[in-house]
Amino acid sequence: MLDNGWFYERSFRNTFSMGWKVKKVLHSEKSKYQQIDVVDTDAVGRLLLLDGKTMVSNLDEFVYHEVMAHIPYMVSKNCKKVLIIGGGDGGVVREFAKHESIEQIDLVEIDERVIEVSKIYFPECTSALDDKRVNILPQDGFAFIKSKKNEYDVIVVDSTDPEDFASGLFTSEFYTDVYNALTKDGIMMNQTENPFLDEYDVKSIYSNMKKAFENVQSFTAPMSIYPGVFWTFGFSSKGARATHLIDAKRNEMEALQRDLKWYNMDWHKGAFAISNFHKRKIGLD
Repeated sequence: MLDNGWFYERSFRNTFSMGWKVKKVLHSEKSKYQQIDVVDTDAVGRLLLLDGKTMVSNLDEFVYHEVMAHIPYMVSKNCKKVLIIGGGDGGVVREFAKHESIEQIDLVEIDERVIEVSKIYFPECTSALDDKRVNILPQDGFAFIKSKKNEYDVIVVDSTDPEDFASGLFTSEFYTDVYNALTKDGIMMNQTENPFLDEYDVKSIYSNMKKAFENVQSFTAPMSIYPGVFWTFGFSSKGARATHLIDAKRNEMEALQRDLKWYNMDWHKGAFAISNFHKRKIGLD
């Protein structure tokens, strides 16, 4: 919501808002699926909004994208084929593409306009979309995953909040479909909201994940543009533990992490040591 030169994002239940001073509205359109806006702000640079919700900013996009890609890569025994559901801004694709051993990266984004707008205003995120290993599939992720069996080593669910057409991406049915689409050592990564505001019942999200996966863990990373900043992420697998990094990949990551802005292996290992509050809110205590 724009109000006198400020953009305000209100929470789902309209109990909380965050605001940014807007210098200029760079783009505004109504796609087939949602309202897409890009604004230039004093505090976080360019900011991508979908249906009035903050998605990506110049200031902190690297946090989300790096943790979603490098954590599962370092834990996966055989990370050759990756699926990203959502993520039309391209940031998660960019991070996976930094690993030469990955052979295929499929990006399933229901709204092609998000990709096209991101190419214009967030080229630093979309820089790997033309990598020969990347396949862009403009489809509904919920329907797409049902046809896949034992196909992907890592699946990242890079979704918006569990509202409207994205709500299906948080159900036990969907997580079971993801489980079936993963190989025997497969890993799923997803964003799981803010446990302090907890307007989407974080515990129910994790309960649905636990119905499908043998191992479910959680960690946090700060997202300055998301309501409340304290953001949780899920790691679900068919057995792999999130802190068991693959020794054979350490040399590669030692070299790569020098150029990353957030992720490193020390942070990775410590991120999964979560507080009592966090454990209780997600039902993993």
